[in-house]
Parts: sequence; structure tokens; C-alpha cells
Amino acid sequence: MDEKIIQCLNELIALDLACAAAYEVARGVCKDEEIQGKFAEFREDHLRHVAELGEHVRRAGVEPPSALDTKGVIIQGFTTLASQEDRTAVLAMRGNEELSNNAYASALQAGVPEELRSLIAANFEDERRHMSWIRGAVLLRGWDVEQPELRELSAEARGTRRAA
Repeated sequence: MDEKIIQCLNELIALDLACAAAYEVARGVCKDEEIQGKFAEFREDHLRHVAELGEHVRRAGVEPPSALDTKGVIIQGFTTLASQEDRTAVLAMRGNEELSNNAYASALQAGVPEELRSLIAANFEDERRHMSWIRGAVLLRGWDVEQPELRELSAEARGTRRAA
């Protein structure tokens, strides 16, 4: 297997490891059982991607990533800082899923061999399903609108808060 393809797979593996870690963090702060369940399901999808892609990398004689890299630590750290409750956890994971969706879309454009293309396409469909559920959760719960407390905090920080 071409070195460029191995690098592409290892980058996907590293991102899937980061997303799995981020889902664990986000799930831990959520109270809503539906969100917890979906986050656990999505985490397992990312871990499956790591295992499946890792098999191909090993067959090429290279050991795939098995721990978070610097970007993974940053993604996990961002998720930890951003996830304080259900709403902020879902919004944090929306950003993480945008990264993974873009990475899988790019990988499909990288000229991967046919035997890998179907696996990457299937993983990409998982990522699209994750993003679709997250977008639906945001819309369903009305979380796409800026929260009043954020507007107040922003006004206070700018020194423009009006007295009540």
C-alpha cells in the first residue's frame, strides 16, 4: 500500500480516536438519556472505525495510532471545556463531527484503492448519520438560537449591559 494512503488512514484513525474520547467526555456531562445513548453509540462507531482501518494499516506492515495525538488532545480538551450540560455537549460534538465529516470526504477524494474505498465510504455514512442526528437534536430542542444568558454575558463583557 502506498505511503500516502497509509498516512491518510492513520490520520482518519487519529481523528476517530479523538472523536471517541470526545464523545466519552460529552456523554459524561449529559443528563438526557437519549443523548447519552446516542453519544455511546457514536463513540462505538468511531472505535469500530479505528479497528477496521487499523487492520488495513497493519497489513501494510505499519502500526496504526493507538493513543491521542496532539490534535486529539486538543479536541478532547475543547470538548471538556465546552461541555457543561446537554446543550453545550451537543454543540461541542457538532463541531467535532464537522471535522470528521470533512476528513472522510477528503479521504474519498484521495484516490484510495477500491478495497478501502467501500470501507471509507461506509465510515463516512456513519459520520453523516452522526451529524444528521446532532443537527436534528439542536433543532428539536431549539438550541440553534443564541441563549439569552450568552447575550447578557457578552453585553456585560463589552460594558454595555443595561440596568434593569
